Amino acid sequence: MLSISNHFTGIQSISINDCLAISNYGLINISKQYPKLLSLKIHYCRELTDASIISISTHCTGLQSLNLWLCNLITDVSFISISTHCTELLSLNVAYSYQITDVSIRSISTHCTGLQSLTLIECDHISDDSIMSISTHCTGLQLLNLEHCYLITDASIISISIHCTTLQSLNLERCYRITDKSIISISTHCMGLQSLNIGRCRKITDDSIILISTYCTGLQSLNLENCVNINDASLKAIAMNCTRLRSLCTDGCDKLSSDVLRCSKFKSASELRIVLLSISNVPA
Repeated sequence: MLSISNHFTGIQSISINDCLAISNYGLINISKQYPKLLSLKIHYCRELTDASIISISTHCTGLQSLNLWLCNLITDVSFISISTHCTELLSLNVAYSYQITDVSIRSISTHCTGLQSLTLIECDHISDDSIMSISTHCTGLQLLNLEHCYLITDASIISISIHCTTLQSLNLERCYRITDKSIISISTHCMGLQSLNIGRCRKITDDSIILISTYCTGLQSLNLENCVNINDASLKAIAMNCTRLRSLCTDGCDKLSSDVLRCSKFKSASELRIVLLSISNVPA
């Protein structure tokens, strides 16, 4: 890290993956050497603490993209500093950051109102409170990944749908409290949606899937894995309306019949590339 900072002075993007030996000292030095840094991606660097991220925030105030995937020692203190100093932030990924709470995301929403992409996979302490704040302040949000944020309810997603109407990608996999109310609201407000993942959301039924396929006809990726209350009516609606679909997963949807899964209308979708259909697990 010290060698990089001393010899490559024009760097604006840095990616560090699986470097368990990287310490605060190295990253703090980087932050001081590259005040014009725009993008920082750090994956699985478990030695880093708030000290390094605070240094990044105070020196690299033009930061636009920050990815701290599985940096488990980072807390709310870091994101309060990031939000305060890096107000041009467009993309934030804090997947598997188990210590952050609503305090972080509320601060981001208040100061980084231009945010376009937010990933919070398995952030166990994130609730409706902060997501609703994101929805009202960051109305240009295009990507939201809340996979396995089990505290999230329909209130968050309905608010997102009403305020963030340009949303293109939504991941709610394993958000077990989500019901048809969320997807119906998304379908009527976010008609430009291209990717939807509601795998293992077992409260979802045909009512919302038929609507999403009717209004969000530009869908390219749809994951319905283990949505156990989906039946043939949903698949027929998807086949009829979502002609741009490239990826469809219905693994574990046991109420689907194999005849509909083999429906010729899927084969006629001109841009369909990958269809993951567990035909072997459903009755003929």
